[in-house]
Amino acid sequence: MLTLANNQKELISTFFDRASQRGYGDLSYFPVFGERLVNASLIKRGNNVLDVACGRGAVLFPAATRTGERGKVIGIDLSEGMVEETNFDIRIRGLNHAVALQMDSEVLQFPDSSFDVVLCGFALFFFTDLPRALSEFRRVLKPGGRLAVSTWCVDDDETWAWYEQQRMDYGLTLKLASNALDNANELQNVLTGAGFANVETYIEEYDWVVPNEDAWWEAIWSISTGAALERLEPHIVEQFKAEAFEKMQAIKQRDGFHRLLKANIATGIKPY
Repeated sequence: MLTLANNQKELISTFFDRASQRGYGDLSYFPVFGERLVNASLIKRGNNVLDVACGRGAVLFPAATRTGERGKVIGIDLSEGMVEETNFDIRIRGLNHAVALQMDSEVLQFPDSSFDVVLCGFALFFFTDLPRALSEFRRVLKPGGRLAVSTWCVDDDETWAWYEQQRMDYGLTLKLASNALDNANELQNVLTGAGFANVETYIEEYDWVVPNEDAWWEAIWSISTGAALERLEPHIVEQFKAEAFEKMQAIKQRDGFHRLLKANIATGIKPY
């Protein structure tokens, strides 16, 4: 018998299987925030690194650059599609010290104290049993090993407030996330409660620019909003699209559409 947690995991994995074939890998903000997360992790040459919920490698690839060939970077993801696409990119880049594996973050298949660094970019909020996942992160870290994670901040970009209202009006309330974790203090308390020491948080910002309406439309199908859109009848989807495109004209700039994205970055240490 499937539990609610298993149903949620199935929903997440199958949606991101589809997203891996869409424009998910082309979203420009993931590599930017991925690089910043890797910077916060203080990875050293020769380190063994685990990237949890690796997606299309926005964190994995800069981590592999930091470790060099003397190190090892393993990415895991619940989505088979994401793993396949990322492994293809790994082969294209000739990174013999990196690999992506399909795996549940709440049941890590690695021995205790396997990694110098554990990374998790924009995924903690998807975990159905967050305490268990964080316990696994701590277990596979070496004593003194470093954790670095990112979550989205509260969306306070008033320029796009109309879009959030439109989503509500159309009943696009399907949520893939089980936790918000959009508050820095909450994130710090969660990591401290999971047994990590010296937890620090700060906010990173990025001005995400899409050149035109069609690029924006492709982008939202690649993220969790797409899971809700998939449940609408095709003619309602077209109505939603037309209404959004009309409202977007009021915020269009010469280079396209801007949206200010804010992320919480948090780091911690596994105590000795």
